[in-house]
Amino acid sequence: MSALLYKQLFFYIIPLNFLVGEYNGGLEYRFSDGWATGINAGYVVSLEGTDLSAFYEEVFPGAAFYYQGPFVKVSILSVLPYGPNPLRTNYNQLEFSARFLHYNDLDFEDEEEPGKVFNISENVKALGLSWKAGYTIYDGNITNMSAFIGFGLQLRMKETFVNSYGYDYNSHQFIIDDRSTSAKLIPLFHIGLKTGLKALDSGS
Repeated sequence: MSALLYKQLFFYIIPLNFLVGEYNGGLEYRFSDGWATGINAGYVVSLEGTDLSAFYEEVFPGAAFYYQGPFVKVSILSVLPYGPNPLRTNYNQLEFSARFLHYNDLDFEDEEEPGKVFNISENVKALGLSWKAGYTIYDGNITNMSAFIGFGLQLRMKETFVNSYGYDYNSHQFIIDDRSTSAKLIPLFHIGLKTGLKALDSGS
């Protein structure tokens, strides 16, 4: 039986992530009929102080849009061209991600005592493991677009430095010149589009 015809390389972006300041590019290599491996890398830019962040903070209260820094995601994909599975997916993806984010010298107000302002810097290292289910929207000879949905867990490790200023430095929320570390697991939810160009025929 001859192998299925497919392109071995797929260069792609996840365009909706650009709207939240995550600029990315990816490459997938399909090494057999049913399996591919991939890498997606990019940079998160700070949206702090922009009209876009003001809009997002209205929609997602408590969300932070002041982080910036690089990230990388590596994955293995099970490719199912005709969706022969109960979820009718075209691919299933197991993804490991690492993010190295930070912000420097931002001002925060004491929530308990308005008017007291503190200057804070933070470094964040985040490691995540996710599963994504993908559904093909369009699959041409050169171009492809798919939608995906998924979930995962992320271990987030933070180092925070507080440099206070203003009047009356006593605060219940912040400690002057305090450097603290913390770690916690947070759930992840993924939804989006992936689109790009295919190259390098596999043969038949």
